[in-house]
Amino acid sequence: MDEVGRLELIREALIAVTQEMRANVIHSSYSSIIYEGHDFSTALVGPDGRYVAQCDGDHPLHVFSVPYSTREILKQFGDDIHEGDIFLHNDPYTGGTHLNDILQLHPVVHEGDIVMFAAIRYHFGDVGGMTPGSLSGEAREIFQEGLRITPTKICEKGVMNDAYLSLLFNNMRQPLERRGDFNAMYGTGRKAVEHVQRLCRRFGKTDLLQAIDEIIARSEKVMRSRISALPDGDYFAEGFMESTGTSADPLVIRLKLTIKGDRLIADYTGTSPQTAGPTNVGPAMTMTSLCTIVKSFLDPDTPVNHGSFEPIEIISPPGTFINAVYPAPCGGMTEVKTLLDSAGSTAMGQAVPDMKVGDLKGGANHTYISGPDPHRDDIYLLYEWPAGGTGASEGHDGNNGVRNYTEGDFNSVHAVEVVESQYPIAIDRFEIRTGSCGDGKWRGGFGIRRDVRVKSETGALSVLTDKCVIPPYGVHGAKNAAGNHFIVIRDGENIEPSAVPGKVSGFVLQADDVVREESAGGGGFGDPLDREIELVEEDVRLGYITAHQADVRYGVILDADGSADSAATERRRLELRDERIHVAVQASNEEMFSDAKREFVLPADIAQQLGIGEGDLVELVAGTGPLVRGWARIGETGSDAPVMIGASAFDLLKATPGGSAEIRRVDSTPAE
Repeated sequence: MDEVGRLELIREALIAVTQEMRANVIHSSYSSIIYEGHDFSTALVGPDGRYVAQCDGDHPLHVFSVPYSTREILKQFGDDIHEGDIFLHNDPYTGGTHLNDILQLHPVVHEGDIVMFAAIRYHFGDVGGMTPGSLSGEAREIFQEGLRITPTKICEKGVMNDAYLSLLFNNMRQPLERRGDFNAMYGTGRKAVEHVQRLCRRFGKTDLLQAIDEIIARSEKVMRSRISALPDGDYFAEGFMESTGTSADPLVIRLKLTIKGDRLIADYTGTSPQTAGPTNVGPAMTMTSLCTIVKSFLDPDTPVNHGSFEPIEIISPPGTFINAVYPAPCGGMTEVKTLLDSAGSTAMGQAVPDMKVGDLKGGANHTYISGPDPHRDDIYLLYEWPAGGTGASEGHDGNNGVRNYTEGDFNSVHAVEVVESQYPIAIDRFEIRTGSCGDGKWRGGFGIRRDVRVKSETGALSVLTDKCVIPPYGVHGAKNAAGNHFIVIRDGENIEPSAVPGKVSGFVLQADDVVREESAGGGGFGDPLDREIELVEEDVRLGYITAHQADVRYGVILDADGSADSAATERRRLELRDERIHVAVQASNEEMFSDAKREFVLPADIAQQLGIGEGDLVELVAGTGPLVRGWARIGETGSDAPVMIGASAFDLLKATPGGSAEIRRVDSTPAE
């Protein structure tokens, strides 16, 4: 066998190990978030902590966090790592994601040397903390989110530390389920160790490790060649978290993406400081996000290993909410990472214009419903994770009610049959959320609507999500999608379960309450008035949008039989184009911010025409460049005066001196 064939055989053999690990996890786990949701990852990591192999279907969220955690374990235990040892880790400050995601790490020892690690990272349904499910929108420090596990050896040379495990499980809700998942991880890891040891005997330890080095080097060569093909330069992006969790004040991410030869440098200097709320992440997540985006844009087809990451450098200042330090809570990790994904996509979309895509629906939409279990002396804990719409791209509408490409093979939501058979819960309604797409020549995907009825005497609701107020954006002149929306319906009355949208902590539920989960759509691509009329007709026929929405959002006038009136449609589209307001934009002599809020000064009569009030969210769109969002300040000048924006906003918009931009109000709810 030639060298290439041998390398390919070894690479596929290693991936096959991770695929079997994945199958073992799904078939042996106790919690539905694993066997239904697939919120886990399996991987092989080299003796130096570099990523060797990952199963294709696993969660990209863990791509860089697993090697980061492994290196922390190597740093702490050094030479004190032996065959039969097992390590646990979930600490966000040293490579973890959030406390619910627990890593179990098994060293593979052959002929006295560590040759690899088998890694399994699970989302545990509960790890203690202030609310069932551990993810609370009102957490103020890491201790309120559950048990924090710094690198810990829980099994030494085959002898399990049962006292430590008892301490863990007795401080988690539903300890039997947690122990069952732990044992599934344990069995999966031990079997993976056996498989890798078998590969060592088959190929020889030295040859196997040399082959891994070559496989990683070849992936690095591919990625460097893809980066080298891009134009050198700086590409900018900006995005906002809509709240800290403790208040409605937003947080800002700023990204300067530099392409220089075969290297890519991402500088997040200027990002908001960490918060007292749960909207923080540890140091591994910024790298994880950018690696996922860059790999998706430039090299989506080759298997994942560390080589693809070597040309990427991250500058992420400690103490920011994207590189938080102790004791900041990190439960909203997924929501922060989604914003990081959005910023990365915006910047990469400038470097690779053909890959530009509308924004994603938001994060995991963590929704926990709990209460007394009528069938056992314990609580039930239902974890919902409603998927949404994906962004549109050139020539393609977004997808409806699915996980996006940054989430891997993660199911859209719990199956109705599973929920109703295992919990005192009824699913009253489960459907596409009408009108939730971002309008465009190519529209974004639709979110979902799910009505969950509580049948237990009492209960509690916790929600942790974002993009409820600041919705997913469109590109190339397209419109934003509807934002996420979570409410409780009691006796026909709609109740907002928290003062800060998307941040709910233990809201008390009553029997027959309905939790309505409405997930965001994806951002559109291109001018909605350029959408083919036949496509709008089809969306109305399928019930995705109403006839009224076809009129006010796409300018398509339908007859009673659902067919378009061509002449009326042409007139209506001309009318809607004429209603758009373009304004001159001028860079001010100083940046215009109120804390994290970027501000625009609007002439009073322009604001009145658009129905924009002081402090409303608006966006500016100029050509095919990225849109820029900010909060309105109403000036006293007339409509002939320019809109004043900060110099950095002027640069982000790619505006030209004396140029103009369309200005529009951002509304998180679709036109009915």
